[in-house]
Amino acid sequence: MKTSIQHILGENVRRGREGTGLGKLQFCLTAGISRPELDHIENGDGNPKLETLVSLAACLDVEVWELLKPR
Repeated sequence: MKTSIQHILGENVRRGREGTGLGKLQFCLTAGISRPELDHIENGDGNPKLETLVSLAACLDVEVWELLKPR
């Protein structure tokens, strides 16, 4: 079964955020996104703008493409 790119993104963002040791609220403040937006992304329901992907990648110290890579 194929996994959607949204689910891959969500899993990678969640793993990365948990790896930073930041809670959801602190991560959202750092990334400049809302808590509901982060929840949608991490649950695989989000379709974030490119600027949001860039911000998430910067907060996680990775390249944008790494957020979209299956693990």
